[in-house]
Amino acid sequence: MYPKLFTAGKIGNLTLKNRVVMEPLAMGVAEPNQNIGEAYFEYLKQRADGDVAMIILENTRVDDEHGVAATCQMSVSKDEHISSLKKATDMLHSKDVVVFTQLHHPGRETFSNLNSNEPVWSSSTKACGVCQQETHEMTTAEVELVIDKFAQGARRSKEGGCDGVELHGAHGYLISQFLSPYTNQRKDRFGEDRFTFVKEIIEAIRKVCGEEYPIGIRLTVDELLSPNGVKNYLKIEDGIQICKRLESIKIAYINVSNGIYESFNSLSEPITYHQGCRTSLIRQIKDNVNVPVIAVNMVKEPWFAEKMLNDNLVDFVGLGRALLADPNWVKKAEEGRESDINRCISCTYCFETLVSDTIAGNGPVKCAVNPIAGRETIYTFDNIDGNGKVVVVIGAGLAGMEAARVLAMRGFKPIILEKTSKVGGQINVANKPPEKDKINWIVDYESNQLELLGVEIRLNTPATKELLQALNPYAVIIATGAKSLKPSNIKGIDLPNVKTVEEVLSLGKALSNFKVCVIGSGISGLETAEALLENGNNVTIVEMEDKIGSNVYVQHYLDAMDRLSKYDVTYIVSTKLVEIKPKSIIIENVKDFKVSEIEADYVVLAMCVESINDSSITNGVCEKVFIVGDAKNIGRIESSIRSAFEVAYNL
Repeated sequence: MYPKLFTAGKIGNLTLKNRVVMEPLAMGVAEPNQNIGEAYFEYLKQRADGDVAMIILENTRVDDEHGVAATCQMSVSKDEHISSLKKATDMLHSKDVVVFTQLHHPGRETFSNLNSNEPVWSSSTKACGVCQQETHEMTTAEVELVIDKFAQGARRSKEGGCDGVELHGAHGYLISQFLSPYTNQRKDRFGEDRFTFVKEIIEAIRKVCGEEYPIGIRLTVDELLSPNGVKNYLKIEDGIQICKRLESIKIAYINVSNGIYESFNSLSEPITYHQGCRTSLIRQIKDNVNVPVIAVNMVKEPWFAEKMLNDNLVDFVGLGRALLADPNWVKKAEEGRESDINRCISCTYCFETLVSDTIAGNGPVKCAVNPIAGRETIYTFDNIDGNGKVVVVIGAGLAGMEAARVLAMRGFKPIILEKTSKVGGQINVANKPPEKDKINWIVDYESNQLELLGVEIRLNTPATKELLQALNPYAVIIATGAKSLKPSNIKGIDLPNVKTVEEVLSLGKALSNFKVCVIGSGISGLETAEALLENGNNVTIVEMEDKIGSNVYVQHYLDAMDRLSKYDVTYIVSTKLVEIKPKSIIIENVKDFKVSEIEADYVVLAMCVESINDSSITNGVCEKVFIVGDAKNIGRIESSIRSAFEVAYNL
C-alpha cells in the first residue's frame, strides 16, 4: 500500500529496512544518573517492536556542568554511561533497528539552576527570550573544551554500540547559536566564520571515532524570527549554504528542521498547523544537496509520509510525536491498518509537560492521547482478569470511551449508556472552531477500538436506576462530562441573545454579521471568537483579568492570538460583565469601577463550566462507583483520557 515507505534505504554504509526514522524526543525517562534504565529501555523496545527502521536517541548530554537540559536526561558525558547504552543498542540491533545518539548542548536555552547555578553558556551574551537566563559568552578555551566533550560523547556512543551520532544543530541550541548571526557576535575564529564550531566538532569526532563513523546533523535551516521583528537572523539562504558546506565535509545526512525557542510554534506546531507545513523549507534543502535528507513535516498519517517520498521531498520520513501517540504507527501502516492508528492530534501537551514536569525532574512527558507513553513499565496489561464482569459506563465522551476500551482489553464486559445520538461528547463542540478537525481523530480512534473489541454502545439511552439494576453491573463508571453555566447573578442572563460557547458553535454559520461580545478569554473563548469572526461577525472580547488569555498555555495563546490578528478584534481587559440588555451590555472596570455600555446583538459566555456527576442513580445498584473525566474534575483531553484509563486499568 505504501511501497516507497517500506523500501529499504541507505545512509552511508548503513541499510535501513524502511524509510521511517524515529526522531529524538526528550521524554524524561532516563535514570537520575542519566543512564538508560528499565523505563527508557521499555519505551525504546515498544517503538522498535513497532518496526521503525532507525531510532535517534533523545537529546543526549555531553556536558554535565554547563550543558544540562533536564534532570532525567540521557547522557554520554561519562564512561559509566556506556554499559547501559550498550544494553539498549544490543536490543535495538536484535530488532534490525539502526541507532544513533543525538549529541546535545543547550547553550543559552536552559536554566542556571540545572547548570551549576552559573550563567548559561552561549556563543555570545544575548539571553534567550524564553528562558531569560543570565548568559555567559564562552571563552575560546571553553569553546574548545566543549568541542572535546562532543568528541568524547561520540566515542562513548560508538563504544556503546551506536551506529553513528547526530549533532543537535537545531532549535536554537548551542551549535545553532554558533551558526546564527542572531546569537553569534564573537570576534574570535568562531565568530569570524560561524561554521567553524560545528566543523571542528566534526573533525574532533573523526579523530576519536575514525573517518568512516557516520555523523549526521539535525539543523535549523531558518530561525523564522521575522514575525518577532528580528532582522538579522539565520534565514533559509543561510541554511542552504550551511548544508552545502556540511555536504562538502561528508556529513552522513541532514535532518532538516526550523525555528528556535523564540519562534517555538514553528518547531512544535499546534493543532491548527497542517501536515506538510514545513514543505517549502525542506524542498529548498533537498534541491541543493545530494546527501540523504530526513525531515519531520507534521506527519500524522501514512499517506502523507508516502507522498513526501513520492515527491522526492525527503529520503527518510522523521516521526516524533506520531510515535509517542502510537508506538505501532509503522507496523499498522505496513499491515494496512491505518484506521487502527492512534494519531497525534498536535495538542502540544507533550511539550507543555516537558516544560512543566520533565525539565525539573518531576516525571516523564505525558501524551494526551496515549496515557502509556513514558510509563510502559507501569502499564503492562498483565491484569487481564475482567472475566466477563459487566461494567456500565455512563457517557460516551472521551472519558467514557477510553474507560470502556481499557476495560474490554482487560476482559470485562463494558456497556456504554449515552443519552444522545452520538459519541464524542464535548469533542462535538470543540471541533467546530477553524482548523480544529484533527481533534476528531481521537474520537475516530476510540470508536474504531470499541468496535474491534465488540463493546456495546447504547445511544439515545439515558441512565436510570431501573436500567442499572437490570444490568446488574460489577461496577459503574460515571463519565457524564460537564456543562456551561449562565450565572444567575447577572441581570439579563436569560435573554434569548445570550448563548454559551456550546450553543453558539452549534449554530455554525447561522450566526453571522452581528455584533457579538464574548465574555472570557480562555482558550474556548478565543477559539469561539475566531469562529464568529470567520462568519463575518464583529467581535469584542471582555476579560476580567488584566491580560487576554492569562491562563492559556503559551503555545495555544500565541497560535490563537496570531490567528485573531488577521481580524479587527476589540479586546477589553480588567472588566466584568454587569448586565445584559437586548442590544447591549453593561460592563465595569474592576480597577477604577468605571461603568460603560457597549453594543451587542449577542453575548457569548465562555466563563463558567461545572461537572455533571449525579451518582444518586447508582445507590443500591453496586458498591463500586467511579467518576472520571470532566464529571470529576474540569480539565482537558489529557486529563479526561488519563483519569478514565487509570480507573479502568486499576479496577
